[in-house]
Amino acid sequence: MDLVSVIVPAYNQGPYLAEAVQSALGQTYPELEVIVVDDGSTDDTPNVAHAFSDPRVRYLRQENRGLSAARNTGIEASRGPYLTFLDSDDVFLPEKLTLLVGELTSHPRAGLAAGMALPINECGERIGRPFDRGLPEEGEHLLLGNPLHVGSILLRRSWQERVGVFDESLPSYEDWDLWIRLARAGCPMRWIAAPVSLYRFHPAQMTRDGSQMTSANFAVLDKVFRDPGLPESWKEWRNEAYSNAELRASAHCYLVGDFLHAKAHLTRAVELNGRLLSDGGRALAGHFAAWADLPKTNDPIGFLESIYRHLPDRLGFLSRRGNEIGRVALNLAFESHRAGNRRAARTALWRALRYQPLWLTNRGVLSILFKSYLPIGG
Repeated sequence: MDLVSVIVPAYNQGPYLAEAVQSALGQTYPELEVIVVDDGSTDDTPNVAHAFSDPRVRYLRQENRGLSAARNTGIEASRGPYLTFLDSDDVFLPEKLTLLVGELTSHPRAGLAAGMALPINECGERIGRPFDRGLPEEGEHLLLGNPLHVGSILLRRSWQERVGVFDESLPSYEDWDLWIRLARAGCPMRWIAAPVSLYRFHPAQMTRDGSQMTSANFAVLDKVFRDPGLPESWKEWRNEAYSNAELRASAHCYLVGDFLHAKAHLTRAVELNGRLLSDGGRALAGHFAAWADLPKTNDPIGFLESIYRHLPDRLGFLSRRGNEIGRVALNLAFESHRAGNRRAARTALWRALRYQPLWLTNRGVLSILFKSYLPIGG
């Protein structure tokens, strides 16, 4: 069995660190080392790390230099031919390493394997939809957005050494930058349609800093398109890549109620990619609906309503697509019903019917509405 190096960057995540490390030690693939890199924490992170007596766990401490620097310190200290990364507030599912090592063993030319991530909240409860987009067929399509959760990959050290470490100048999206560099270098990548990690969203999380995410979002693309050696097949995706980046920035702004900047980003997205407005703006409305599925969205229906109320003037015609809100609400009602949450199903269904009253004639809708009012056990 080849050694897998699990690198755990940790900064003031003491409440979650023990669960993260234990999830690594509890893998069905036992040949591993866990390197906890404390990036200058001021909480009980050192005590949590030192509480593990398992000889496979090592603890390193450095002055606070950021997430990328902590991961790079772990890479330098690691020994395995395989590398994987576990943020200190996330969790590996037990079969992760068995599945991904098996995938790379079966495909010896591949340099990276990845699986699905399931989003959870601070209490460990499932939220939102799985990260299950998979890898694009063409490497340059990675320019359109990051499809992978960093905790859901396994990387051959030989490929990491070929492209370098994480870019410490990036405040975020440093993993996306690494995947793009791997693709540029010709690294074959594999995807398995199985959950391998839990991706935690909580109030203290770095990725909730929308301005930082937006800055890094564009910094990654600027870095790619400044490269004079960029192939023409990659250059062709420039406008769509930046358009998607503007859409992500707009979503962050809408989430925090910064409607002025949300409108500006949305306007630039459309200017860069006119196809967003084809068929009456169907593609753009689809993006809005996808934003409602973001794990950071506490009230998907209210979030969509705020978007349609605060569209740029030139996109005001999209308000006619407000029925999209009803469809999202109906889907949420069915999901809540399947999960046994009657109150949530009833609330979502009534909100859906505000946009599409004729759905009351649908037997499935009537059934959910009736059952949502039955007493528990009825």
